[in-house]
Amino acid sequence: MRTLLHTCFVALSLCLAVCFGACRPYNTPRVYQNLDTLLTSGRVEAYGAFYAPEGIDYPVFSLDLYGTGVGLNDKGTIEGKGTNLYISDIFVPAGQDALPEGTYHCDTVARPMTFLRGMNYDGNYGGSYVLLIGESSYTVYLIVSAEMQLSYIGDTMLLDGQAVLDNKKAYPFHFKGILPTVNREKE
Repeated sequence: MRTLLHTCFVALSLCLAVCFGACRPYNTPRVYQNLDTLLTSGRVEAYGAFYAPEGIDYPVFSLDLYGTGVGLNDKGTIEGKGTNLYISDIFVPAGQDALPEGTYHCDTVARPMTFLRGMNYDGNYGGSYVLLIGESSYTVYLIVSAEMQLSYIGDTMLLDGQAVLDNKKAYPFHFKGILPTVNREKE
């Protein structure tokens, strides 16, 4: 009888330990899990001949695009959960004051119709990347190679691209809509 009581007590203790262990709060920050491939909002940033002091006279732009659930608040800070695609240092032919139609390639050299690949400067990210934003944390995926086609129907931008991220995964992305342009040349 004593052995049976002891066995029941041990079994009950194990069951309670498993139950309480399973019910405890999940303390690891949860990151939004899906990279949105359809981007729904954003902006174009125009920097003019930003690199002219370095001898690069091409106009420079960037695209700041967001999936559903992510955007900028009134203070210009990203909020929400989801995907932010940032394509930096898009070089266009001299004399352009907007992003022209055509095919753009990711590169490390400033030439017309190229954009800068992603770079990690000791935890500070630059160039082109995808930001996956969760409730209390985020993950950055650098773009190591990419190509995108840009066209217009009236004021509506059509953007279709295919990138390879630093985690070796393919990331197709698409945008269709009207984007405001923010002039960063004077900043």
